[in-house]
Parts: sequence; structure tokens; C-alpha cells
Amino acid sequence: MKTSLLSLVAAFGLFASTTASAAAPADHNDPRRLSPIERARYEKAQRDNERRMALERARYEEAQRKQQALERARLEAQRREDQRKAAERARWEAQHRNDRHDGRYGR
Repeated sequence: MKTSLLSLVAAFGLFASTTASAAAPADHNDPRRLSPIERARYEKAQRDNERRMALERARYEEAQRKQQALERARLEAQRREDQRKAAERARWEAQHRNDRHDGRYGR
């Protein structure tokens, strides 16, 4: 009698846990189950969230554009400086190409 009662309690426990785990979770944010006032509030919150996300995205993209412009300006300045140094070195080499330090010409 004890074993049959214990097995009955165990079977009931397994049945209860199986049905509880198999049940679909309740979706409290389902717009189809909201009253008109709650639905309006939900939709307004969604619009506000979308607007906020769009503003954040626009701010981020603007910051990226500014950063890319600064990087382009930096690279352009570096390119101009490299060209200036190359031209300066070419002028110096052209001015001193006939300077010989190997002992000829009076040394």
C-alpha cells in the first residue's frame, strides 16, 4: 500500500512537472492581448524606441564621417610632407652631385 501510494505521488509529480514545462510561456507584451489604452502606450513606446535608436545611429554615423575626414586630412598632410621632403632631398642632391670627397681636385 505504501509503495503504490508513493508511486502514485511520484507519477502525479512527474505529470505535473511535464505539463508545466510543456506549456507555452505567457507573453505579457503581446500587442494582440492588450487593451486599446495599453496598445497605444505600447506602440508609442515602440515609436519612441525606434526614434531614439535612429538618433543614436545618426550620431554614430556622423562621428564616423568626422573621424574618416580627419583621417583623410591627416594622410593628405603626411603625403604632402613626404613629397616636400623628397623634393628637398632631390634639390640637395642636385646641388651637391658634383661635390667629390675622394681626394681628387685639390685634396
